[in-house]
Amino acid sequence: MHEISITHLISMLINDFEHVHGKNRFEVKKINNSFIFTNVNQMLLDTIKLKREDIIGKTCSELPIKRDLADKLPAIYDKVWNGQEMLQFLAPNTNENICLVVAIRPILKNGKTDRLIGCCVPIDVKQLGSYFLPYFDL
Repeated sequence: MHEISITHLISMLINDFEHVHGKNRFEVKKINNSFIFTNVNQMLLDTIKLKREDIIGKTCSELPIKRDLADKLPAIYDKVWNGQEMLQFLAPNTNENICLVVAIRPILKNGKTDRLIGCCVPIDVKQLGSYFLPYFDL
């Protein structure tokens, strides 16, 4: 029997969730050593109660998220850019009723990372009860 990574397992569960409930996704590109948000779908915008212009073209530090998380994102995204799939758990400032489980993976083009894609599952914080954490990174 083979070991399975928790990151891969949760990514598979997110994929299954998307088939039933729809996709909450965003894309990030690395431009001049900065990670820039280049795409976000309407479902995710509705979930986090933002408009496209609040995200598109923005760096991590310009997002409406807690500063300590914004400071960590470039290092996380750099790992993903270099081929490591990552998970995050975060609470957007714009919708405090939810937290997001986010799987982030690289999208390759001609064998090199072209962009990152984030796939999100919103969770009602009331359902988490005392298990709610501000965020984590795997």
